[in-house]
Amino acid sequence: MIENKKFKDIKIETGKLTENEFKDLSHLFKRVFKKKFSTEFLKWYYLLNPNGPALTNNAYYNGKIIGHYALIPIRIKLYEEEFNAALSVFTAIDENFRGLYLFNELANKTFELAKDEGKEFIIGVSNQKSTKLFVRYFKFKLVSQLDVKFGIGKIKKLQSKNNFKVIWNDKSLSWRLKNQRFDYQSNLQNKEFFVYNNFYKFFKIEIGRFSQNQFSSTFKNFRKKYNFRFFNLWIGLGNYSWKNSLYFNFPEKLKPAPLNFIIKDISNKNHNIAITKESIDFQLIDFDIF
Repeated sequence: MIENKKFKDIKIETGKLTENEFKDLSHLFKRVFKKKFSTEFLKWYYLLNPNGPALTNNAYYNGKIIGHYALIPIRIKLYEEEFNAALSVFTAIDENFRGLYLFNELANKTFELAKDEGKEFIIGVSNQKSTKLFVRYFKFKLVSQLDVKFGIGKIKKLQSKNNFKVIWNDKSLSWRLKNQRFDYQSNLQNKEFFVYNNFYKFFKIEIGRFSQNQFSSTFKNFRKKYNFRFFNLWIGLGNYSWKNSLYFNFPEKLKPAPLNFIIKDISNKNHNIAITKESIDFQLIDFDIF
């Protein structure tokens, strides 16, 4: 761990989303996540989003990025009203600089930036450890653990009133489906486009379904028959018919980490965020990009 006396040499700055910054972030993410995130991917995710560029803050030491936090602008519907919001995505602290509360400072500054940009909510999906931090230090509301189901056959979605959902349009969905890390595929069933990710060898993952009437132009040149997988995997929240189906809860012991849906009102308007698991429509495409 870095000596505490050097803490004063760490600088916190709002991200400028430059080429050099993306290169630095790519190196940081590889050290922290043990995965490669190319500069091209970061440009797509941070700069090309039709809802606006990413809101970020970086921690620098000796001119290099050693900490980072990012929010991605999104649109949400909460109790029939639409809002500008942001999705909490990357949190990365170099292992040599942990224990200095850098995450707290980076997150708080980025939340303030989001508020200044007119965002009214922050949502996120967090693991058990980070959920405790978000709830304790940043006063997020823990709504529910996401459902993780596996099985075979079609997944029937029931008609119900949703008190929360992420809003997509043709521009934002077309951008989202250009994620270079995956080869998304789709097919048309009962006037809905189903989007799948065949990233895993044994599972086909449904990441989202969208109305044919609303998104026909998005899928005009995208429609592909998905590759066969014997088992299906579903992750999210929503009103689906699991009873008498061939779907089962994914064993807790086999999950990399339980995933929790969290939300925070940053508007000072005291919005009602007392949403329940049953009233949320939250698909994998709404939050997972890597």
